Amino acid sequence: TSTGSDSDEVVIRTLLGEYKHAGMNHDRPMFKKVLQTARASTVDVYLYYWDHRDGATFEGWWFGNQVGGTSDWSHSASS
Repeated sequence: TSTGSDSDEVVIRTLLGEYKHAGMNHDRPMFKKVLQTARASTVDVYLYYWDHRDGATFEGWWFGNQVGGTSDWSHSASS
């Protein structure tokens, strides 16, 4: 069991899994989650780096449904 909210658990389940190298973004490797089974509720998940070109707020590593998109689940400002 967990003491987190249901939405936290959904995010964790969404992010957990195997990732494969999927190219480069801002001179860093980016990765795409390997889908185990495709379902209607399946979303693409990317782990990618965004540099300082759009300001310090956006710099760092991101988990999102597309590279540079507006739907992101997690961010680390670490470079």
